[in-house]
Formats: sequence, structure tokens, C-alpha cells
Amino acid sequence: MGRPQCGINAFVGEECRKVATKGGKYCSTKCRRRVAYLKDLGKKNKEVSKVAKGEHTSRGALYPEFVQTYAPQIEKQNLSHQKVADAMQTSRGTVSKMYAAYTEDKENFEALGTWAVSKETIKSLEDFKDFRNRYFETETGELYETADFHESWINSIMDAIKNGGQQMILSPPRHGKTDLLTHFAVWQICKNPNIRIMWVGGNEDIAKNAVGSVLDQLENNELLIEEICGPGAKFQPKTRGGKSWSSGQFTVGTRTITGIKSPTMVAVGKGGKILSRDCDLIIADDIEDHSTTIQPSAREQTRQWWTTTLSSRKEEHTAVVVIGSRQHPEDLYNFLIENPQFDTKVEEAHSLECVLPETELEVHQDCMLWASKRTYKWLMGQKANADTTGGRAIFEMVYLNKAFVEGITMFNSEDIDQCRDVNRVIGQVPAGSHLIAGLDPAATGFQACFLWAANPETGMLYLVDIENEKGGGVIQARKSIKKWYEKYNLAHWVIEENGFQKAIRQDTELKDYCGRMGIHLEGHQTQKNKYDPIYGVGSMQQLFEQKLINLPYGDTESETKSNIYRRQLIYFSSAASRASK
Repeated sequence: MGRPQCGINAFVGEECRKVATKGGKYCSTKCRRRVAYLKDLGKKNKEVSKVAKGEHTSRGALYPEFVQTYAPQIEKQNLSHQKVADAMQTSRGTVSKMYAAYTEDKENFEALGTWAVSKETIKSLEDFKDFRNRYFETETGELYETADFHESWINSIMDAIKNGGQQMILSPPRHGKTDLLTHFAVWQICKNPNIRIMWVGGNEDIAKNAVGSVLDQLENNELLIEEICGPGAKFQPKTRGGKSWSSGQFTVGTRTITGIKSPTMVAVGKGGKILSRDCDLIIADDIEDHSTTIQPSAREQTRQWWTTTLSSRKEEHTAVVVIGSRQHPEDLYNFLIENPQFDTKVEEAHSLECVLPETELEVHQDCMLWASKRTYKWLMGQKANADTTGGRAIFEMVYLNKAFVEGITMFNSEDIDQCRDVNRVIGQVPAGSHLIAGLDPAATGFQACFLWAANPETGMLYLVDIENEKGGGVIQARKSIKKWYEKYNLAHWVIEENGFQKAIRQDTELKDYCGRMGIHLEGHQTQKNKYDPIYGVGSMQQLFEQKLINLPYGDTESETKSNIYRRQLIYFSSAASRASK
């Protein structure tokens, strides 16, 4: 037996010659919406009006009867407003209001029959940045800036949705995380009204604020409602049917599949009960903060809740998105980084590889994550605030996402800072010392060279120069070795040799040059000893503690290069912390 004809025929008296979809009553979403719209005309349906008699609203308890019996007669001028008022035992004013509502509803219904989503709207539903530019504005009426790194986040999240993956994004504060995800949630609801999203916040109130922001857009963004829902329709269901519409949870009326138990979006606080909620997308936004990660017991509770409660909501197709900033070396993010099921992006407000002078604030552009909104000047202001309260380590953890533990193989920032020497500048070689340089090769990115002057009698190590050059590899190594020979008459290099790096000492051109100039190239393999407190880089920690390291700080160039070295030690501390687990 063939499928029945579209069910719209039974309601609007027009011939839709298409057959209903398999298992459905209508041929298309358009026909289903038109019937739903007609059924709902005036509903507050058969409910007794709660207002006093004679003060019925335009779509109150009398409206269904008025639409079915009297409105067409008024339209054909067969009945006057007064005669209808007498027949319905109401006022002429109420009849006039109901007829105005009838006219409006009829126009909307007819418009819905011919309405289709515009090409511009369809295009925006395919591209998040277009969607954001079309429907959202800042408090000042300007477009939101969707930076390149924002688009990278969105692409990663979309990959997780497509593949049921898990994505973590560690980003510094004040870089547009929550606004971006709020707009992303609206976009997803418009693309797929049947989606089920769980938003997890640091506590329930924070989660409700985020869900409330999504709800606000669905209720009050007129252009969005008009272009996505169509004439007279809204995201908010006209009849609740037991489903809530609040910042705690809501279900949109644009769903195309009936019987979905879980809401469109629900707010959950960290540590809260989740019950038996199914979801297609879990967004965990800033669920860790400094105050809740201080105590080991609190950190353990978070990990237990994540494992036993939240993670149990993930089905094979469910995407999990975690976004936040590092708060503690043993916060939840630290453990998720080690989870091979998670893809992780780690962003720094300012690149640790930057070699520009710290005092020249305006030149720091390409090295900033969001130079147009969060400038180097702003970041240095945050750093100065942290320094005045003894919070430098917290600043570097939050804004650079480099969490480290003091002690063991870690470099203490205070120990490093005490080794600054304002009476010496870069390039000065103390008497009684000999020069030795280290080269840490890199195939791509920045290749680092460090020049030290060692005094065997005092045990002091003086930083003479540092070079971070983009490009790396054998070509850059040749340049650095020739440059420092000509500048410092340097004749002793120690080159780290792991993997491809052995190619440097084997380079024919470099071997010939070093042979002529009497330069000794010594190979050194770190392998697993890199983080060893005795044989690795970590062995220098005691030298800093004992002030046997001297960092030049006597002018701008010296400050810049010493600070570059300091940042790299802090970065190393972060890596060593993870390697020690």
C-alpha cells in the first residue's frame, strides 16, 4: 500500500499532491509548520480567560470560536462587529481586537505558505563567521571580531561534532571564549533544531548565565527569528506541553522530530547532578578557577565528578568541548592534556618565541594572539598587576597556559630574577672566563643559541648572548656559528643531537669552515636525561638558587634577551612538570 497524501489537505482545504514522508503525516517541514500554525491560532485554547469579563484579550478564550464562526462573515461584510459582539455576549471593542488579530494571523499564515529561507540565510548557516556577522552585534552596535584563532577553534569543534571527538582549547582570559561559544550554540540550534546541548559551567549560576544568553538571542533577536523561523513563528513554543523555557533549560518549538526527551539546551554546574540526560554536544566552559583548585581535595572531587558523572553522558556520537585557562599544575586540564582521546590546542596571549624588545610596546603585533583587542601594552599591565601582588607565576600560568610546580626539576622564577645584573650588558665577557655556546636545533620554528662565559675558579656562568632565529636547520646553524666566531672569536660549540639534528655536524660546508677556523663542534645527546635534575637542563636550578648564574640587565637589549631566556626556562619547567608524572 502506498503512503498517504500530505496531511495538510485535511486542514487548509488546498490540494497538496505530494505524499507524506515515511512514518510521517506531511510531505515536508513547510506543510507541517503551516498545519501547526493553523492549529495554534489563538490557543490559549479553550482555556478560561483569567482576566475579568469584558476585558478579554485579542486572542483570549473567545478567539477560537470567533475565528471559526464569525471572522469570515465579518470579512465578507455579512456581519457587523456589533452583531458579532451581541451574539458572543462580549463588547464591540473585544470583537474589533479579535478581528485585527485574525487579520494578522491570516496574513502570517498565507506568508508562511510561500515563505522560504533566503539564500543569504542558507549561506550563513553553512559558515559560522557569516552567521555571526549577520545576526550578532556588540553592546556598541559593532560586529564581533572573529579572529583567525577563533575560526581555528570553531573548525576543531566542528570536527569533534562530526566524529564524536573530544576537543580541549586552553586560551588566556579575555579572549572571547564565552561569547564565541554562545553564538556557536545559537548557530547549532538554527542548523539543527533537534540538537541536545549540555552547557557545563564552574557552578550552576555561571552555567545558567551562559544558557540565558543563548535564550535571550532566541527570544529577542528579531532578524534571527524572522529569517530562521518565518512569518509569525518563533523559537519559543506557543504551548509548553510540560517543557520549560528558562535559563536552566529550554526546548525550541522549531524541532522537527517529536518525542525527544532531552531539552535543546540545559545548564549544569560543575559537581552537579546530571540525571539521565542525553546530549549531542557537551560544552565545558571555564569549569576550573583559582579558588576551586587550591585544595587537593577539591581538585580530586572535580576529577572524580568528570570521570564518573559527566563523562558517562558521552555516547559514541557525542562531541565534548572543553575550553578554559590553566589554573593549577594539577587542575583537570593537566590530566586531559595527557588523555590521548582529547585533541588539545594551547594558546598563549604572547608568543614565548618572541624576540622583540619588551620596552617597545607597539612593535608586538604578530607575536600577540589577539593583537587588535588584547595588545602587548594591556598584557604588560596585567603582568605589572601580578608582580605587585607576588603573582607572577599565576600570571604566566593563566595568560601563557604554562603551569609549573616549584621545586624538583622546576625553575623558580624568583631564583632566576635574583640573578639579574644591572651592571653588566649583553656582549660583555668577564676576565678570567672562557666561552662556550650551546645550540638547540629545530627543523622549523625558532632555533636557539646560548653563549656562556664560564669562570672555572668561581664556578660562575655569565650569559653573554642569546639568539633565537626563525628558520632553523643546517642553514641557520651555519649562520649562527660564523656570526659568533666573527663577533666573539668563539671556538667551542655543544650541539644537541637527537634525530635529524645530527645532520649539522655532518654538513660538509660547516665541517670545512670549522676545520679552517679551529672551531670545535661537540655533539650531545639528551634523550631521556633532558629533564634529569643531575644530568639534564634541570641541573642548572641549583646554580640559580646559589646565584652562580649572571644574567645581564644593564640596558634595553640586555633586559630583552635575559627575559627571553627566562621565559624559555619557565616553558621548560612546564614541560618538565608533565614529564615527571
